[in-house]
Amino acid sequence: MLSRRLTQWSKEDIGDVFDQVQYWKNKMQDLEKSDLNNSNDHSRIELNKGQVEYIRWMGMQDAILRQKAKVNWFEEGGANTKYFHSTIRDRRRRLQIHRIKDHRGQWIKGDSNIGKAAVHHFQQFFNIKHHFKDQDIINCIPQCINDDDNETLTAIPDIEEIRDVVFNISPTSAAGPDGYNGKFFQTCWDIIKD
Repeated sequence: MLSRRLTQWSKEDIGDVFDQVQYWKNKMQDLEKSDLNNSNDHSRIELNKGQVEYIRWMGMQDAILRQKAKVNWFEEGGANTKYFHSTIRDRRRRLQIHRIKDHRGQWIKGDSNIGKAAVHHFQQFFNIKHHFKDQDIINCIPQCINDDDNETLTAIPDIEEIRDVVFNISPTSAAGPDGYNGKFFQTCWDIIKD
């Protein structure tokens, strides 16, 4: 739900970052031509403003590509959007499932058929009742965790412990399954802590 609201906010308030980068790139070319043809204070000021906007949008594009690529990037690494695009393509290609074997050992292809086979597999897997329980075997397993340790391990963490963990995340860390990196959680801590 938060992801959808942020996406909607981004589209309404910011617009398409990639379109803006292209717009300011073209605008910069026009401003540079104008400054070459008619160099004065006004044209230089406009050119500087255009450069600032272009750099700002390039930074936003770079941040988006970093998050999509799920790569930590060092400051000295520079902005290499070609690298990020190839990383995103490779990642998507690796994460794609083209075929799987069903319970009979036959290869299944096609997104719909793969989905049905996966659902069938997990329905069967989680419906199995495990009746085997040999107490002699269980008694052979040494008890490594005492009651105090177990209580500590199963206790719900307090808000300070959670805050410490959140602020120890690298702000430029790769986004998690929810799509947010460490900087998001640190910046929005006052909102999300509850």
